Amino acid sequence: MALYSKAQIRKVLAVAVKAVEARQAGKKTIVLGNITFHNKSGNYRISVHADLDDPGWCNRLIRQCFEVGLGLPPFNWYFGAATAHLTLMKLAPYQLAAGSKPQSGDIIGFSGDPGHIVLALGDWYGDGRFLVAENTSAKRGDPSAPGTKVTALKNLRTQGRSVYRLWA
Repeated sequence: MALYSKAQIRKVLAVAVKAVEARQAGKKTIVLGNITFHNKSGNYRISVHADLDDPGWCNRLIRQCFEVGLGLPPFNWYFGAATAHLTLMKLAPYQLAAGSKPQSGDIIGFSGDPGHIVLALGDWYGDGRFLVAENTSAKRGDPSAPGTKVTALKNLRTQGRSVYRLWA
């Protein structure tokens, strides 16, 4: 029941890495990408901007990474919702069995309202760390200040954690 190919997920991951690396380099905003889409009125090109210093926008970061990586117009990712909690509810059919080990490209959700959502990068840099891209108000990860960042999965709680896989 996979929705996306590994190649598509790799593009989504590249967008997430672009965001976290821009933040690590001290940038406050970034254009994640440009999306060209077509409708009855013609062709449109939209630049998708991310505010990297704004904390607590985990759901927005994940939605934007998928939209840019998949070439979707803003607010057109099927699983997008107002909060992480609502996005995770929409992702429920793709939830793996409890205790499943996440892989690169998986979405990891944390229970609660509004909840929390991150994108598993895996061992992106080849140094043995299993990383996630996130936007949070917490002081963890790199950079440690709240906002968009990369964080080791081992530094996130396991209680209330669920893993979702949209790719094959």
